[in-house]
Order: sequence, then C-alpha cells, then structure tokens
Amino acid sequence: MAKQQIVIVSEMMDPHADDMIQMLRRMGHAPIRLNTDEIPYQTTMSFRLGNGAWNGEIAIHSNGRTIDVADIRSIWWRRPGPYALPDDLSLQQREFAQEEINQALLGLLSSLDCYWISFPANIRHANHKLNQLKRAGELGFDVPRTIVSTTPEHVHDFYELCGGQMIFKVLTDPSLAAHKVASMQQDRSTQTVRSTPTTLITAAHLQMLDSIRTTPCLFQEYVPKRVELRVTVIGNQVFAAEIHSQHDQSAVVDWRLGDHVRYEAATLPPDLTERCLAFVRSYGLNYSAMDFIVTPDGRYVFIENNPNGQFMWVEKLIPQLEMTTAMATCLIQGSN
Repeated sequence: MAKQQIVIVSEMMDPHADDMIQMLRRMGHAPIRLNTDEIPYQTTMSFRLGNGAWNGEIAIHSNGRTIDVADIRSIWWRRPGPYALPDDLSLQQREFAQEEINQALLGLLSSLDCYWISFPANIRHANHKLNQLKRAGELGFDVPRTIVSTTPEHVHDFYELCGGQMIFKVLTDPSLAAHKVASMQQDRSTQTVRSTPTTLITAAHLQMLDSIRTTPCLFQEYVPKRVELRVTVIGNQVFAAEIHSQHDQSAVVDWRLGDHVRYEAATLPPDLTERCLAFVRSYGLNYSAMDFIVTPDGRYVFIENNPNGQFMWVEKLIPQLEMTTAMATCLIQGSN
C-alpha cells in the first residue's frame, strides 16, 4: 500500500506553510505540520528499529495529529527554527539538548525512503556561495568576477580592476546572525536586528577596508542591469519572474530596497532553462530559487542560488506563476 502522509517541517509563524496546507487540503490531502518551535513540550516521539527499518511516531499535541514514520510519503523541509527549550537551562545544557534532538529527528527522517523538498544536507551544501559560483561557471552560466578576501590590498586592487564599479555582499545572513543570537538569549527584547543589503562600494568605503581583516568578505564587479530575474525550480518545472528594479532609484543596486518595483512573468531561453534544471539537480535538490541579472546587452548573469528560498511572494505579485500548485503536486506525487 502506498505511503500517504505529507509532512511539512517549519515553525508556527510561517505563512508559506499556512498557504501550502490550504492548497493541499483543496487538492484532497491532509498534510501534517511539525513545528520545531513546539519541540519538545508540544510533541512526543518514540522510534524502534526492527527488521532493518525504523518504526514509531511523532505525536503533535497542539493539533492532535500523529506522524507515522513508516507512512511518510514526502517531506517539505520548509523552515525549521529553534526548538522551544526551557529558559532555565544553561548555555551548555541548551546546546546539548539541541544537538540531541537534532540527532534523533534528523537521524530518523534521513533514514526514510521518501520524497524530499529538499533533503537538509543537500540544502546546506547548495547554500555555499563560493561553491555555487564555481558550479555555475562549470555549467556554462555567465558569472561575475568575484573576490573573497581578508586582505585590504587585494580588495583595493580588485576595485581598480573593476573600474571602480564593485559591490559588497554578505556570505551568509544579511541580518548579521541577529535571529540566531536572539534564539540563544533569554531576554530577546533588547535584540536589535540590522540588515546589510548589497552595497555599491565608494571611495569612502575603501578607507575602511582594514575592517575586513577579521572576517572574509565577498566583493564582485557591479553588473549593469536591464532587469533582474527570480527563477524558481520546482520539481521539473521552471518559473521565471522579471524584477524591473532599475525604474526605482532606491532599488538600483538591491531590488529588495525598492517600494515601486514592477514584477512580470518572464520567458527564459530554452538553453538557460535547461542549465537551471541541471544546476538544481546537480545538488540533489527538488526546489531552488535562483537570482540572475539581464544586462543591457542581453547577457544572463548568474548571481546566486537560494536552495530553500521564498517563492509565494512572487506568486502573489504574479498570480499566473502557479508555484504553490506545482509544489503541492510534487509533495502529493512523492517519489512515485
């Protein structure tokens, strides 16, 4: 008998998971949501190894549902957050409990024969920007000239090589790890969240290059834009959105800063579509959101890959890109 359960692993405040659950229900299915911020106190778990396989359950007390680990058809590893550990634990105790839960939960799920969007280890691998840029070049994408360095002199030389047109981007979290720090603090009301957008480097910035000696920094040549693209791969389908950032002065360097950016559906050249699919598959992913620049002379320049990036905001702006339906269909079909 075919496995039936569709599991969405996320956290309580996640509109993406909310919308996906509604879509799956409209399509006649009853997904089970596992919120990591309800672990351990709103869940219990028990697994037993027998006949070469794990059997058991994760009971979710907040919604009365039970995950039968032998009946999982597909898993959407959507947005798991920190576990809800007691505030009175010491930092060492919290770290130990976190690691033990990770070992139990991820160890179990990774042993299952089911469909993933996408397998956590593959997401982590595909999230490394330096690996992305190298792989994109190997697959025939046009990639920007890039330097990652803690040597101010090398970055200054690269700035000159780029004709004074160079941008800075963080390698990891634009919020500078604020959310991770907040999850470790008992008093979270004092946490200030700052964000670092893509920044066009000026002569004034060059005077502060000594600050890069502490942490490796990524700099790229600034690529002129006609439009930007958000390309989302779901299963075997490719959805493309044009981001008209250059008509909004505040969004010229980083489209996320704009208030009046226009979004439209786009049609990709067939060879670019195939390269996008090949790129995502090369990491063993069933989902990814990729960013490109289309230059004034028509070149498609790969910027980065977001292996677990958002997509519903694009669909809300461009409803004809029916990505929620595509994602739900993949989860329903599973690996069959």
